[in-house]
Amino acid sequence: MKKDEFIQYSLDAFKPAETMLKMIPADKLDWKPGPTFMTMGQLICHLGEGIGSELRMAITNSWPQMDTAGGPPPTPSCNVQEALAKLEKDKTTLRELLAGISEEDFANKMVSVPWGWQSKMERMALDFRDHFVHHKMQLFTYLKLLGLPVNTQTLYMG
Repeated sequence: MKKDEFIQYSLDAFKPAETMLKMIPADKLDWKPGPTFMTMGQLICHLGEGIGSELRMAITNSWPQMDTAGGPPPTPSCNVQEALAKLEKDKTTLRELLAGISEEDFANKMVSVPWGWQSKMERMALDFRDHFVHHKMQLFTYLKLLGLPVNTQTLYMG
């Protein structure tokens, strides 16, 4: 997959996420479906740094500091407007980051993540998009559990 194709493939996933973010009631940011789940605010904050930010961290090896137990730092929470702004920034990050990478490096340069994987950048980028899509589905499920009018079209088309 070429860089421009990957960018468009990623942007296609952002549109439905934006639509669903705009559906979140302001009073549901602390809601979660069970005690071991992220709150809605944590989920949307995490979703807002979906693809470009994580790919940048992999390319530059600039990951957040782990907590004292060796795990990732706690997931912050944000409101809908903050999440939408983060998502917009992530799009810009993705475009700018890949503009500075050659097609050869995108296809073949090895990158790694702190939890042990190492892969070619293109494959890692696709994995980060998959990660984003899984959290987009999680948001869809949260909205469905709250009784909001989401359906397959919302999930895929926005």
